[in-house]
Amino acid sequence: MMQQPYQSTFHLFNHPIIKRLRKASYHVVPPEPKYNEFWDAELVLKAWNTPNSSLSLLDLSRKTYTLCKLMSMGRDADVTNFQLPKRDPASFNRDDTQFIILKRGILTKSQRKGCKGLVKIEAFKPEQADMCPVRTLIDYLVRTQPLRHKEATEVFVTSVKPHKLIARATGGKWLMESLNRAGIDTVRYKGHSFRGAAANSKRSAGASVERILKEGMWKSEKVL
Repeated sequence: MMQQPYQSTFHLFNHPIIKRLRKASYHVVPPEPKYNEFWDAELVLKAWNTPNSSLSLLDLSRKTYTLCKLMSMGRDADVTNFQLPKRDPASFNRDDTQFIILKRGILTKSQRKGCKGLVKIEAFKPEQADMCPVRTLIDYLVRTQPLRHKEATEVFVTSVKPHKLIARATGGKWLMESLNRAGIDTVRYKGHSFRGAAANSKRSAGASVERILKEGMWKSEKVL
């Protein structure tokens, strides 16, 4: 008996009928939030309320990644691939810079095409300087600048040689270290919980649901 020629599953899943069935099943059984309640984002912020100059490169990397994750409400893949600002890091005034715009390096999970988008990282008040995401990002960029390869385009690099682009798993480990540092239950909560915790914090601060959905690139409030 002759064997049937191998057919790639890639073509199968892209068949119009299969795509329609998958889309229909999404609406019949819509996704649900992974967590019913979240930890207080303030706990993580306070855990990193330490002068950046006193931190090792590894801890500064963890802190910067964590703050960017909270401020952007991005997925790990999004934060891992944030692109470097076009400006020289040394040209930023860490005390006066009110925000930094970062470009996404990839399309988000909810996108199929179009612009990759921008992320606005905003500064905290002067009395919160040691946990300010903008000051921390500037300090991180300045410290890692001489370590980067000339062709590097991403914000986050490994803390050890050869200082290449971090893997998503590395970013996940950095987030877990932040949870540990804040005394949050890491058996119950994982890195994925940062998005929900950040959204909950912004909602408590008065941000509208529409703004949170837009900034976090969520399609529906049901998955928050």
